[in-house]
Parts: sequence; C-alpha cells; structure tokens
Amino acid sequence: MNRELVDDVADLVVVGGGPKALYALADLDDELARRHSAPGSRPLRVTVLEAATPGAGAVWDPNQPAHLLMNVDSRIVDASCAAIPLTFSQWQEGDARPFPPRADVGRYLAWSFERICESPRLEVTHRRVRAVTIRPEVDGWVCQAVDVTGSRAASERARRVLLATGHAGGVGIDHADVVDSSRGPRPGEPVVVRGASLTAFDVVMDLTSGRGGQWVVDSAVVSGLRYLPSGGEPSSITLMSRSGEPMLPKPVSIPAAVVDAVTAVTSTWTEGCTPDDAWWEAMADAAMAAAAASGASVTREVLWARLDTSVTGAPDARWAGDVDRALGEVDGDPAWWWGRAWSAGYADVVRSMERAPRDVELWSRWRARAATLERWAFGPPLVTHLRLLALRDAGYLRVARGEDVQEHSVVIDAFTQGPGISDTARPWDGVMWEPGRDRAPWDQLLTDGLVTVRPGERGVLTTPDAACVGADGEPSEGLAALGRPTEDPVIGHDSLQRRLHGDSRRWAHRLVTDWRSSQGVNSAHETEVGTHG
Repeated sequence: MNRELVDDVADLVVVGGGPKALYALADLDDELARRHSAPGSRPLRVTVLEAATPGAGAVWDPNQPAHLLMNVDSRIVDASCAAIPLTFSQWQEGDARPFPPRADVGRYLAWSFERICESPRLEVTHRRVRAVTIRPEVDGWVCQAVDVTGSRAASERARRVLLATGHAGGVGIDHADVVDSSRGPRPGEPVVVRGASLTAFDVVMDLTSGRGGQWVVDSAVVSGLRYLPSGGEPSSITLMSRSGEPMLPKPVSIPAAVVDAVTAVTSTWTEGCTPDDAWWEAMADAAMAAAAASGASVTREVLWARLDTSVTGAPDARWAGDVDRALGEVDGDPAWWWGRAWSAGYADVVRSMERAPRDVELWSRWRARAATLERWAFGPPLVTHLRLLALRDAGYLRVARGEDVQEHSVVIDAFTQGPGISDTARPWDGVMWEPGRDRAPWDQLLTDGLVTVRPGERGVLTTPDAACVGADGEPSEGLAALGRPTEDPVIGHDSLQRRLHGDSRRWAHRLVTDWRSSQGVNSAHETEVGTHG
C-alpha cells in the first residue's frame, strides 16, 4: 500500500477518545511543535474512533448530573500543549473548587479536543464509531468498526494504531436512570447497593442530592451537616461492603513535610523492583516517617498488624474519627498513615514497579495489599464523607459487611470495571485464558497474538514507548496502547494525572521520528523550538 497515493489512509488511528487519548494527542502536538516543520510539509493525519464525546469519553460525559463530583483534586487535570492554551484550573476562570462536578471536567476535555482539532500540525477527524477488530495489512492496519446502533460501519485504515480504550465495555451505572424515580428505585423503597466505594457513593448521591435532597450546616451534629430530605429518597440505603474495609476520606491538606518525609524513603527504590520484604519495609518506614512529620507516632508492629489483618466491626464505625484526621487532628491510627504513605509515595511506587518481573507469591501479595492501601489513600473528598455521615446519622444510610441483601429491596450493583483487559489476572500455570468480558477489540488481538498478557496480570504488556508486545515477545510494529488496558505491567492508570507515566511522551517522540523519516525529513535538519510545557 503506497500511503502517499491513498488519500483515505490516516497516519494514525486512535481507538478511544477519552482523556488518555486526548493527552496522547496533546503530547503528539507538542512533539510536532518542538520539531518545527519544514515549509510546505503536511500535517499528520489522525482519525479518532470514539462513540461518546471526544476528549471526555464515557466517564467524563459533559451531560452527566451535576451532583457527581470529582474524587481527586481538579488541579491535576491538564491537557495543555501547543494547541491547548489552558489547564482545567485556568479554563475555570477563577473557580477554585478542588472537587467540581465531573461534568465540568468533561466540558473542559471536550473543549480541549476541539482545540487539538484546530492545530496546524494535526489533521484530526472524529468518527462516532467503535472499533471491534484490528488486523495488520500491507504497510499498516485496518480497523473494522460498528456505529452507535451496533451496525457495521466503514472500516478505517492507517499506518499506525493507538489503543486508548479506557473503560471499554461500559462504565456500569446509568446515573440518570438511578436519579429518575420512574426508571430507578421508587420513593420509599429500600435499596441495597452492592459495593461501598466511590461508585457506590455516587449512587447514594443519585438517590439523595440527585432527587432534591439538601445538606445544611448544623454545628450540633458530628458531621456539621444536617440532611433535609425531599421526599423522593428510598426508605433506606444499605451499602454492602465485601471487604469490610472502609474508604478513608482525603485529608483537607497534606503538609509538605509529610510528602518530603515519605518521598525521602520511597525515592530510594530502584526501577525494576519486585515487591519483596525489603520493598514493603521501606513502605512501612515511609508511613512511620509521615506520622513523625505530623507530630504523631505509629510503630512498625502496629502497621503490619493492621495491614495484614481483616478489620472487624462495622465498616463505618470510624467515620467520625476520620473527619478529625482529615482536618489535621491526627493520631496513631495505622490505616491513616499507611494511606498517607501510599498516596505521597505513589509516583515512586509506579516508577519502581514498571514492567518489572512478576513473581507469583510476591505479586499476589502486592495486589492484595495494594487493594487495601488504595482504599486508605484514594478515598472520597471530605465533603462527600461528611454528606455520607450526615445521611447515616439521619437514618437514611447504613453500611454492612457481606453480600446478603434484604428481601424486597431494590438491588444496585456499584462495581466499576477494573483496569486491564480482564477482570481476573491471567493464570500463572500458562493455561489458555479468556478475557472474561466483551472488551472488543482485545479478544481478537489476543487470539491473533498481536498483544500478550503476562501471567498474574490483567493488562497487555507494552514497551516503554507504548508499543504492544506480541505473543512472540516482539513489538507489534505500528500497534501501541496507553492507559487502562496496560494496567499491571504499568500500574496506576485510574488517574487523570497526565505526568504520572512517561509512556505517552515516549510514544509521541517515537511516532514523530518514524513519521518524519517516512516523509523524507531528516531529523537532524529539523528546527527544534520551545513549546508549552
């Protein structure tokens, strides 16, 4: 296939158009701007396949209900590049809310995609379709797609493909349906929510704030808030926690001394680590250092006893005490300090474990402990925690252990699909393995040997510049993946933090180098200019 003679062939097809794809295009635009193009050179042709709003994707839908708030500080949202002049904080024009509605973030991401489409360095086309198969052909790849109705759509051809499918297969909860009492639970019905994490908290907000309930300041109650019902609420909402481990609220502020104390320990990890006893002892040292920097004290013995012992009692028993801790009145609670160490040291956790070998015993232990630590490190903002506490104290909300549900209750499953291309890790014994859910095009790519998943992991293996590694152990030329599909070889993709991982920038550098070469441009003769960032 002679690319220069075929007008309908893109230089790049991006499968998925959410934040990770947007960030990749921003890195690509910056890389192209840095290597100032020769006069008369054409822009790089990109086609984005995304059935939802490009830039925002499904999770950050600009039209979702306004009561669904961000669970992380919005200052991390930054798609800025040569073509996108503003970060999210700048785009808000002075609105300093750290946890704004997710719809606001979606509008920024969609606006950023529109700016990318105006870049003189990129010729971007958006198609509202979903890729179902991706196969190599002479000089490139062909992507077969379906439209929003599931009907076959025109295929797309390109020299290169970037897979950024994010929450492929859907995001689980239709919040608009839950809010609407004609489609969701009726007022006065008891509701059981399977789950007690961030998605479950969103469902609680759907059934209360989404139906007109309000919170007012009341200093006479523990939470400082009193709930005013609208009459549209269920008679009760029960969160069923399988693990029994509570999510701890984020601290209102984290002293720089705490972060410095943690990273002084975690920065000593080298790359390619396995999470052996020494790795974990360093994490415990970081937790003790965090406590000491805050004027508190926690012992190594207490830390280990808490991490490796299942909690007893009601999962919400500590909620009131966690309010004080989040406000800075800290004590020797081991879960709190594990959470602070995991959060402050997370960039080093990611760096130290990236694409490292996985040992069945050490990796399995790491996965189990990490699941607990993430509940203690990356919980809801304090505003959400206080609202939940007020609902509990008003008699609308309870949290229980286990999975049994009350008879005659409306049941809502609030489990967000995890990252990777499978809910379960590939077996260690090397037996044949199926992804376990409809995650097109990943099932076909696995079957064809174009991507591979290592034993014990859920996501596909890539090289440091994001190239997919095939079943033969070699990179699949022209096929790359970023974000959630690569979880486990590279950890921590449930984040809007653009610079937590370096894969995207390395991918952009490699792509532009190869593309310039194919256009007959000698990189030594390119002019490098300064760009944003």
